[in-house]
Amino acid sequence: MAVEVVFTERRSTLTEERARNYARLKERLAAASGQAIDATHYEDVDADRLARASSIVLSGSTTVWSERDPDELARLGDAVRAARCPVLGICAGMQLQALFAGGTIEVGGTGEHGFLPIRVHDTRDVLRGFPAEAVVFQDHTYEITALPEDVRVLASSPVCAIQAIADPARRWWGTQFHPEESSTEHPLGEQVLHTFFSLAA
Repeated sequence: MAVEVVFTERRSTLTEERARNYARLKERLAAASGQAIDATHYEDVDADRLARASSIVLSGSTTVWSERDPDELARLGDAVRAARCPVLGICAGMQLQALFAGGTIEVGGTGEHGFLPIRVHDTRDVLRGFPAEAVVFQDHTYEITALPEDVRVLASSPVCAIQAIADPARRWWGTQFHPEESSTEHPLGEQVLHTFFSLAA
């Protein structure tokens, strides 16, 4: 089995910069998981392939939600729910998890870009071992505005109320920030990836 990464950017709109970002994401997931990494774009998702994965990672994206095909997103949601395996949502990927669980997303009043602080409320799940305030890499304008009651909010920031979520019953976890982006000075993103694969094992 392998980790299945679903790129939430349409193949036809993929820029060179975003392609490099996705390549880096695959490398960091491989390093954190010790597993093979398979990847597909969301419009090409194969439900049977997702069902065979050891875990699923839904990537971030730069495309605005209004440009997505609702039917393609619905098919992805059906496939992810049917796979019944651990899922990590990153940025737009976490927003998709919220939609698939019955929540809502909207354009935020203020986006966040760069290494910025979050306030950690719950150090179980993917934020295990985090301090009360942590610096992580942000790059988003949309945010989750409502979640089902059974989904826990793990962290927030001054401009984004939902920075990380946990839905242990589904084995879904997500971060609004980008854990694949870390540095020597700000290493907590990499820790999230290792923790997710530990939870997924």
